[in-house]
Amino acid sequence: MHHAHRHGHAHHADGPVISFDERARAWDTPERHRRARVVAEAIAANIPLDGAWDAVEIGCGTGLLSLQVGPRLRHVLLTDVSRGMLDVAREHAVHDPERYTVAEHDLTSAPLAQPVDLAFTAMALHHIADLTALLTHVRAGLNPGGWVAVVDIDADPDNTFHPDGFAGHHGIDRDALTSHLRELGFADVTARTIDTLVRVKNGQEFEHDVFLATGHLPA
Repeated sequence: MHHAHRHGHAHHADGPVISFDERARAWDTPERHRRARVVAEAIAANIPLDGAWDAVEIGCGTGLLSLQVGPRLRHVLLTDVSRGMLDVAREHAVHDPERYTVAEHDLTSAPLAQPVDLAFTAMALHHIADLTALLTHVRAGLNPGGWVAVVDIDADPDNTFHPDGFAGHHGIDRDALTSHLRELGFADVTARTIDTLVRVKNGQEFEHDVFLATGHLPA
């Protein structure tokens, strides 16, 4: 589970690697808006969000999910390693600068400078090479009682979700992830399916379940 490329690049069916920076301006499709709403509602339904909480989004992209979750929180730090994505996220965040801060930060390299009450991420883990480092730094950056929310696609051993040559993880094994979270000291760790995405590859349709895994540290 440690062989992915950085979150700064993506593979595209039309040819070689196209960076997230280059794709940022066209990223916010109706489907991604829909997905952000679904994920935000699932997070709100499974975590006791508090208007006094500070949060971080890991791999925020253009910030669509933070914009959906943020109004239920005090502050959200939006992080990514793609500067093109962060440029778009800043344009979104400027409408509520007290609530949103956008920063380039790689949580696999260093924990946050200030602890938060919630760390959430959607569809980013399968792009991140060192998941152990990421989750360890996430845990270190949470306040006592702090929550984590991870959304991703289930394990995809045949790689029907991404184009051939995708260098990241082929989905995420939800059972392995929840076990890892428990080993790090998270309690009440659960995972449930919240959405299904359809991909067409080589003329075939493939359905991929999207799961939400949550857990919290002892208070």
